[in-house]
Amino acid sequence: MKKIALMVAALVFVLSVVAAQAAHPARDWTQFMPSPTQEQLAQGGTSRSPYIAFFPEPARDAGMTGFAMDYRIDHDPAGTYICPIVWALDTGRLEEQYARVGTDYGDELTGYFGFQVLEDGTKAVIMTLWNAFCEDEAGNVTQVKASVLFPENVGGKEFTPDNNGEGSFVQCIYAYDWEVGKDYRFVLEQATGESGTECFTLWLMEPEAEARTKLFCFDSGMNDIWIKSVCGFVENFVPETAPWPRSMEFWNARARMRDSGEWENVGSVYFTVNGSVGITDYEGSWNYGQDGNCVWIVTSGVPGLCEAPESLGPYAIPATESGAPD
Repeated sequence: MKKIALMVAALVFVLSVVAAQAAHPARDWTQFMPSPTQEQLAQGGTSRSPYIAFFPEPARDAGMTGFAMDYRIDHDPAGTYICPIVWALDTGRLEEQYARVGTDYGDELTGYFGFQVLEDGTKAVIMTLWNAFCEDEAGNVTQVKASVLFPENVGGKEFTPDNNGEGSFVQCIYAYDWEVGKDYRFVLEQATGESGTECFTLWLMEPEAEARTKLFCFDSGMNDIWIKSVCGFVENFVPETAPWPRSMEFWNARARMRDSGEWENVGSVYFTVNGSVGITDYEGSWNYGQDGNCVWIVTSGVPGLCEAPESLGPYAIPATESGAPD
């Protein structure tokens, strides 16, 4: 069944058949990266496809308490992970009390939200927040763990270095059947919760609709923190499906600035390729760029399908709206 589903996905890529309900114009992805041949797809992969990360850049370095972006996924074979936002936290206030504030994986405290297609084809949403390790001058360490406030019936699972390679964090993942070829908007908002600590809520909405769907709410267990920067990435995590193309496009990026409380458009983005920790050389093909409608990304684990972009950026992020993303 999985092979049949993947062959259908390849045909969709070749014919550029995407859902007609999308308000954002559909595109012919083969103009950016020709489809792998059936023989190349049948061979499968022995490694993951190139890891493409993108870094939206707010116009002002004032810190953020929210971030929103419109996006669409046209191609998502099994093993796809499209993460529209990773947020890094400014812990400067906490560092006035402690000699070090970070994680047991690195110095930067982060969280992320994204969309996964698992190996069996199940679609899921996922959100993660790393535990904070606060060390005083005497070497005493206080570990602060997030808690999942929503959804209550799913809860969060704690991971440690004993059962993963990325340190200690709290994660929540559950099945969510988003639609390929459909425009969506995610909105991440930070606010002080009833406990007096900072909470992060992730909403999903259709730009043409008024209703929001709450996907997650995490209580960080910390105060005096805020979002200092954001990024995202497109990857494949199942080597066997690496040859299959995967794509993402985004537009209308906005940040709620900490100093003013106002939403401001984020005008530019730059890229890295295979630049994440532990990722050095995933072979394959990739392309990204910007046009009047969006910033787009497409990848495959098959080498030589297209020429790689000459520039890492910055690329302009098209925006048709401004103000609060409601």
